[in-house]
Amino acid sequence: MTTNPPVLRNASMSDTAQNFQRILTETIQKQMTILGPQITLLKVRNISGLSVADNGTVINMSGNPQAVITQFLEQFRDLSAPLVRKTMQPLLSEIGSLAKTNPSVAPAEIKKEEDKNDIGSLVPKTSP
Repeated sequence: MTTNPPVLRNASMSDTAQNFQRILTETIQKQMTILGPQITLLKVRNISGLSVADNGTVINMSGNPQAVITQFLEQFRDLSAPLVRKTMQPLLSEIGSLAKTNPSVAPAEIKKEEDKNDIGSLVPKTSP
């Protein structure tokens, strides 16, 4: 039996924002198991609008959820691509499901639905 990780609830957050927060927490904690907590926390703490506890729980998510998700995917895109792609698939699938019920909150890259299994095609590479 799988239990969902605890997510701090904020009465002012919409259900969609709480869902994103829950999905991100689950994904971060999976990445911590695979990549280790130091690498994972270093990556997620580079994301503006996202605050994460040492155990991987998303404490706060502010700003545009699309931008946060896009930055999240960008942080992990180049790390062990096949492994990361596999662990990110639940996040991408769930966001795709959320997008069907509320298209305004899905990242533009997912709306294109070019290839939900390929992170590289979902997030455009940014130049340094």
